[in-house]
Amino acid sequence: MTAGGAGRHRFAAALLALLLSAFALGGCSAVQGAASLPDTGAGAAGSGEVAAAGPDGTPAAPGEEATSNGGSSGDAAAPAAPGEGEASGAADGASDAAAAADNAAAADQLTVRFIDVGQGDCALLTCGGETLLIDGGPSEASSKLYSILKSLGISRLDYIICTHPDEDHCGGISGALNFASCGTFFCSVTEHDTRAFASVLRYLGQVPVTVPAVGDGFSLGAAQVTFVGPAQRTRDTNEGSLVCRVDLGEVSFLFTGDAGEESEEAMLAAGAQLDADVLKVGHHGSASSSTSRFLAAVSPDYAVISVGAGNSYGHPTDEALARLGATGATVLRTDLLGSVVAVTDGRDVQFSSTKGKLDN
Repeated sequence: MTAGGAGRHRFAAALLALLLSAFALGGCSAVQGAASLPDTGAGAAGSGEVAAAGPDGTPAAPGEEATSNGGSSGDAAAPAAPGEGEASGAADGASDAAAAADNAAAADQLTVRFIDVGQGDCALLTCGGETLLIDGGPSEASSKLYSILKSLGISRLDYIICTHPDEDHCGGISGALNFASCGTFFCSVTEHDTRAFASVLRYLGQVPVTVPAVGDGFSLGAAQVTFVGPAQRTRDTNEGSLVCRVDLGEVSFLFTGDAGEESEEAMLAAGAQLDADVLKVGHHGSASSSTSRFLAAVSPDYAVISVGAGNSYGHPTDEALARLGATGATVLRTDLLGSVVAVTDGRDVQFSSTKGKLDN
């Protein structure tokens, strides 16, 4: 979606059994279905539906149907009756052709996994066989990221964006790098005096740290990633967070790290292209982020808050939730939904969640 906004896109929730059948690295096929969205605590944040996904947004085991608690159920297939071989072969051929068509379509789809890492940020994006990790959550999320990458078969992260060096954003990256290699590493700084960031640099080895300028970008499969902030440099690590938008066709995502009012105002003054369908809410829904002027420029349909349950910071704050509610956006919180997965073909977006409840 370009600034000034193309029209609103159709959004639909997805039943997991169909969603996960095409949950390859490049995305998954569009699906239809309905599921109930648990209370987001956002008041008038809009209505929406989220289907259940496998644990932490990873695929369920073949033949299994995911449930709201990550469990599964299913009956073994009955053996074919005598004389059914030819019909079965023809059906298999048709299924293979359909699968090939689905795989071709999936190559141009973007999957965004907002991974539940507690009080921190982490998103894993895949499109056209290429991968991007945006932040890694706190250090205690390291083993979780290792396991997720292993279960998805991702042994190389083409790009990593560390929005800023605070531990709740960079700590878990070490676990990711313990399993997968890195092509290009972006960060708001090249050095920072914390053990967590030092660990990341150690696992990077010979991979240099690139500090991008506003306007820099790269392709991720058929998607385009562009850095739109920070519009001005600052010593404050939160306000200096890298801000990037990801566009595929008419659909866009905006990732804001821990950017607060200072950074938001600077981007607005610089005329940054902020309009997006899905917003990763800044600073876990703190009162000093997601100002009304900024949200008006973004005009999101969905707002994802990555936040830990019962955290000591009081995130997300009532003030931020009220401002998000005023936009009419549907608010999706990892403390309530677990990992949230968005899939888009550039026209529509479908969501699933590890704690969403399926309509039966």
